Amino acid sequence: MATVRVVFAGPSGRTGRATGAALDLLPDLEIVGGVAPSAAGRDLGALWHGRPDGRSVYGDVQAALAELRPDVLVDFTVAHAAEGSLKTALLAGVRPVIGTTGLGDAALREAEALSKQFGLSAAVIANFSVVSALLTEFALRAAPHFDGVELIEMHGPHKLDKPSGTARRLQARLRAEGQDEVPVHSVRLEGFVAHQEVLLGRTGETLSLRHDALDRSCYAAGVRLVALGIMERQGLFRDLAPFLDMLG
Repeated sequence: MATVRVVFAGPSGRTGRATGAALDLLPDLEIVGGVAPSAAGRDLGALWHGRPDGRSVYGDVQAALAELRPDVLVDFTVAHAAEGSLKTALLAGVRPVIGTTGLGDAALREAEALSKQFGLSAAVIANFSVVSALLTEFALRAAPHFDGVELIEMHGPHKLDKPSGTARRLQARLRAEGQDEVPVHSVRLEGFVAHQEVLLGRTGETLSLRHDALDRSCYAAGVRLVALGIMERQGLFRDLAPFLDMLG
């Protein structure tokens, strides 16, 4: 497998720093630089591992893509920045892998059109946890056997979107499978990282499915799957499920 060259946008944020530093240690990828206006000019190795290694953090996505010429742009920033990065990457011939949530429908429609126009794949995925993706598959399989389903999602107080992108995506998929009512309950409290529980009920019994992300570094494995798999696929991907077959 050829090594995939990656530029990482958002390397200094809470999720970006943990995910990027872990991703940097995984095989088959080469992270060639970062993008963060607040950390422009810093050394990426020093930022993530405390050891300078000559990789630069740029202040602008377009400049980083033009100079470094990566295969993939990974983005863990904020919604308005990620919408710009999504379009900029596709116009530059780079496949975007967006982990930022809260992107608008118009930006997603434009990305899908650009993806088709240029024959490039793109991914905008709310949650890169492999275990969370498995929970979604289990919930979709179980739901038809129950009378009702409700979701509880729990994050720290600084989570910007509410409900979370992961919960909204699962809610939409459950509705598409015939579940008319799928209430989502959101919790924002100190001490939480990212947690989701699916509660299913029928007469005389219940089923609870729960995923707890205890450290943001857990997203790195899913980002790697998509960054590698997207090189051989076409279209705009919204879920991790199409890439789970790469787990082996």
